[in-house]
Amino acid sequence: MKDLNLVSGMRSWFAQREPRERVILSAGALFVFIALIYLALLPSIERSAELQQRHQILQADLQWLSEQSASVSRLSNSCVDKTIKAGAASDIINRLVRRNQIKLSKITEQAQGKYALNLESANANRLLQLAHQLACQGLTTNVLDLSRSESAETTYAVRMEVQYVK
Repeated sequence: MKDLNLVSGMRSWFAQREPRERVILSAGALFVFIALIYLALLPSIERSAELQQRHQILQADLQWLSEQSASVSRLSNSCVDKTIKAGAASDIINRLVRRNQIKLSKITEQAQGKYALNLESANANRLLQLAHQLACQGLTTNVLDLSRSESAETTYAVRMEVQYVK
């Protein structure tokens, strides 16, 4: 009832205005209505513009990455066996030492996943290949101390510290 009185009161107040005032009030009400709709939609419009800009940036990044794929493929490592073998690090070390025909003088586990190795070989290149193969199996070389022993037969001794990277 109160709402009807309010609406009828507004109608009678509007009807009492001069025709010129009614036109101005109607135009003002239309302007206020359009402004309210615009203000209600403004956050959505701004968000849409931000998303379109971000989409363009991501598209440019994707295109750049596609162009760089040839360069990235050339950067892959030279590990022949790409998969890391399962098992204990000491087993992997022993297997690689035997495969490279290197003499393993001593292996000690210093900490969880960290090993100290003393190796000997007549070929220094095999010792360096071993370090590379260990890296391919997920073991990083923290220390590599290569020395040459002068004896009747030239041999190389290496002290290495390797650590399992998880």
